[in-house]
Amino acid sequence: MRLPFVALALLGCGNSNGDDDGNYASVEVEPPYAALSVPLGGTATQDYKVLGVTASGTKRDITSTCALALDPAFGTFSAATVTVVAHGGKTAVTAACGAVTGSAIIAVNVTGDVVTPGTPPGAVGTFGSATTGTDLLRTPLIEYPIDSAVSPRNMPPIEMQWTAAGNDLFRVHLTSSYVDVSIYTTAREAMLAEADWESVMSSTAGETLGITVEGLAQSSPSTKFASAQNAFIVARDSIDKTAIYWWASSQGNILEQTFGAPPPANLVKGDCTSCHSVNRAGTRVGYSRCVAGNCSNLYAGFLKYNAATHTWDEQVNANNMAIHGSYTTFAPVGNPFPTDAQSVAIVSMVNGTLELHDPDTGAVIPSNLATVSTHGPSAPRSGLMADWSPDGTKVVYASAVGPNQWIDLNAGAIAVLDYTYSGGTHTFSEPHFIISNPITLPNGTYTNFFFPSYSSDGKLIVFNAARSSWRANPARSAGQRLMLADADATWGGDLTAINGGYTDLDITWARWAPSVGEDYYWVVFSSERDYGHRLTAANTDASCVANGVTQCKQIWIGAISKGRLHTAMDPSSPPLWVPSQDMRADNISPYWSVPAAVQ
Repeated sequence: MRLPFVALALLGCGNSNGDDDGNYASVEVEPPYAALSVPLGGTATQDYKVLGVTASGTKRDITSTCALALDPAFGTFSAATVTVVAHGGKTAVTAACGAVTGSAIIAVNVTGDVVTPGTPPGAVGTFGSATTGTDLLRTPLIEYPIDSAVSPRNMPPIEMQWTAAGNDLFRVHLTSSYVDVSIYTTAREAMLAEADWESVMSSTAGETLGITVEGLAQSSPSTKFASAQNAFIVARDSIDKTAIYWWASSQGNILEQTFGAPPPANLVKGDCTSCHSVNRAGTRVGYSRCVAGNCSNLYAGFLKYNAATHTWDEQVNANNMAIHGSYTTFAPVGNPFPTDAQSVAIVSMVNGTLELHDPDTGAVIPSNLATVSTHGPSAPRSGLMADWSPDGTKVVYASAVGPNQWIDLNAGAIAVLDYTYSGGTHTFSEPHFIISNPITLPNGTYTNFFFPSYSSDGKLIVFNAARSSWRANPARSAGQRLMLADADATWGGDLTAINGGYTDLDITWARWAPSVGEDYYWVVFSSERDYGHRLTAANTDASCVANGVTQCKQIWIGAISKGRLHTAMDPSSPPLWVPSQDMRADNISPYWSVPAAVQ
């Protein structure tokens, strides 16, 4: 097979020699298999020879007349010598010799010993000569990442954390099929540099990275103690060019962080004291604010991104108290209007109805939405927390028993409205209730469903379930957690791994990545769960506790396996902490869209 990126037209492959007339039946590349070890940040070389084989079996060195190439992620050729970089895996080396080609296999193994600053220079040898002990009290426990967490291929460097267990020198051992890297440190946490982490991740994509921590006491270095191996699953999926927008509620700011970008996060809006939303195009933000510090006066406002000035322009200022509401959602660009020059938004109103608004002016748009959003069993009901489907044809929302629920709610159910726009008229259907209530789990019966969200392909709905009203005080007591259903509600279940089993971790506000991966769907959400030892209830910031939580809530990313959907298996995996957050802030209400700067 001729490589598509090699432009080569050779009329002959050598001079005539006996039965060798320059026409070869096949081509052989030597060596047929090569294995190279490449240190982090380094390179290695391998020389190749190409032999032309005639029909009678005669072989001739035709290297100089052939073009050699391999996947550029692994390295480059100069004549017949390849220089490979620290990218582990197997790939083909191809020789194109006129109309005939040949190939070989090269395997690259990434290795390295990283000794962090302040670590004794003999640490590598110390661990190499120590024998392994079995004292459980001296055995480190890995605190982060969570065992069996699934990571996107382009996850920024993570900080591995563990317990000391009486040790003061540590080796973190990272292994996969093509990775063997160690980090030596005296600290209880370690993180590879970005370039080295990229080598490890690219070398492990589609596989599992094993993480083991060994510890020893420098005063008695002959015995080391090894943790159980932690599985860190690296997906083939990448989620580039996306941004997560969240509300730092204890600080009153809406922030935006491009995935993988270094801190600090970008300020979208200050003086925001309640909930927000972001449209799927990343061009509009809805928010709400307690005007003049009075949260009985919660009003909605709208921002629009100005691509010319790279600023968020306030189209509707909540301080003007024109829209007495809270949660917002936007119709996607393309339905009902072809561009973002016009837009339509839904607001949860103070009287417990959903209402259609123009986010450029704040004006009410006539429709039947306010009426039908109160319909259903035991009507009148309250409609709130709406999310517009990515194709614009449906709206999913929380429908709660009784009127006037517009921020907190009890006895919520998940309902769907069909939407049409014809002849200038916006029409919504009667609600369809799609989730059976209640749902019983080992830790209780869940009767309150809310915060529904459509996946980026419209096929799935993630939602919250709680055992009582939301928000209870303390926040964890209602046990809110994430559950999943397909959009037609023919299948669904609890996301047990994302929820941390059946422990109450105050999980809320799930939203989906803007696109679906090859193997996984990805969601972001907020949770009061420990981030290793860096953030726990014991060391949380007082401002978060004053905001009504046990510890600062943070944003986490969870993977949902496409292959385990519509089965009896839990499709979720343990989540990962989103890098670059302020651990002193209560970070909630994440929305995953595209960065405003790419508009």
